[in-house]
Amino acid sequence: MNTPELRQLKMAWLAAREAGDQQEQLRLLRAYPEQQDNLIDFIAGYHATGGDATNQLSADVQPEVTPLTQRAFQNALERVIEPQAFTQTTIETLAELRKSLNLSKSEAARRLRLSIDVWNKFESGAIDLFSLTQRQLERLSGCFNIGIDQFSSLLTGSQPAISLNRRQTRQASQHDQQGPQRQSFAEALDRSTMSAEDKEFWQA
Repeated sequence: MNTPELRQLKMAWLAAREAGDQQEQLRLLRAYPEQQDNLIDFIAGYHATGGDATNQLSADVQPEVTPLTQRAFQNALERVIEPQAFTQTTIETLAELRKSLNLSKSEAARRLRLSIDVWNKFESGAIDLFSLTQRQLERLSGCFNIGIDQFSSLLTGSQPAISLNRRQTRQASQHDQQGPQRQSFAEALDRSTMSAEDKEFWQA
């Protein structure tokens, strides 16, 4: 089964392959023993479908053949990797995105260099989208291999829908309508238990 973890591992191997980093390719094989057989099958498929052809085009293939060869290689590669399992129509919140990647809250926070309390605020929609800089959005979305627009939409979708119970008092209803207390990303960082180094990483 081509799980999200396996897809990310395949893409990491491809990036190392394109960079010519053999040490990283070996590290990926050794670091994920439970996925080793699947990754080996993928590597074999990569070579079998002509994965190395694009690195030899300039020396071995006539220029007019290059576009056709590249398209054939791309089609073969897409069949091996398979499309992403989640789309904007099936994933509506950051919590659902995290779960689709089989990540716990602590794993997601660690990947983002955030404390769990700050990540909880993201999942509950308590972080004000407009308080995030372009660079921060790029880092957040990049960690999940999605675009900035999709991450922004998922953050907005993470805000809980308001439902009112007619038996509640007016005061209680007003309190519920407020939802989680919204705050800027900077405020969340200031109040968090994160290390100074991680705070600086996000404030830079």
